[in-house]
Amino acid sequence: MIPHRTSSSKLRHMKHSVLRMCSLPSTLVSSASLRMALKYVMCTSMVLLVLMILSVLPKGRSERQGQLSVQQQLHDLEERIAMLEKKAMVTGVKTYMKVKFLSIKDRKRILITGGAGFVGSHLVDALMLQGHEVTVADNFFTGRKSNVEHWVGHENFEMINHDVVDPLRIEVDQIYHLASPASPPHYMYNPIKTIKTNTQGTLNLLGLAKRVRARFLMASTSEVYGDPEVHPQVESYWGN
Repeated sequence: MIPHRTSSSKLRHMKHSVLRMCSLPSTLVSSASLRMALKYVMCTSMVLLVLMILSVLPKGRSERQGQLSVQQQLHDLEERIAMLEKKAMVTGVKTYMKVKFLSIKDRKRILITGGAGFVGSHLVDALMLQGHEVTVADNFFTGRKSNVEHWVGHENFEMINHDVVDPLRIEVDQIYHLASPASPPHYMYNPIKTIKTNTQGTLNLLGLAKRVRARFLMASTSEVYGDPEVHPQVESYWGN
């Protein structure tokens, strides 16, 4: 078996062969232009042939070392990317306030309509910290998601984009009905919508409470007292 030459000696050998082939005798052709064209075509073909042969020949030691070095660099980059992705996942984990653990028997399923508002969001915080399962239903007419976004993703919390004017089918133990614009500029902006929320919306939630036998609490503002003479108004005060 004939031993393989080194890559450098093979390259020199191929180079000399190409040069010899490119130096054709002038007697083969009569026209100078045709002779130059023929030399160009043959030289180009020989160069391509040499490159093809070299590409399949066994690599020299230095070339193999170069390939190993590149492969090692790629491996190091892949490990670094994997480490950065793992670090991003760890640091991106959302943390929540510590909630009390309640057994299934003591844990209540609670629906809060208008839970993304000012009062509702604080009620959400209180009930979540007590360990209950809280569902917020809000159409975000005046409420904001940012008020409860710190609970989004928690196993005991769920948020539904819902208007109480439409029936809501859900299984709950308690209902806190806070869904209504409370500020005069807000409810005067769309008075019909406000009336429907406080009438049709309340009827829908009362129907839900009746169906699932849930306790029902409806909150209101001091506007129901008209122009009160007592501040703050206690439950025994019936208005002016």
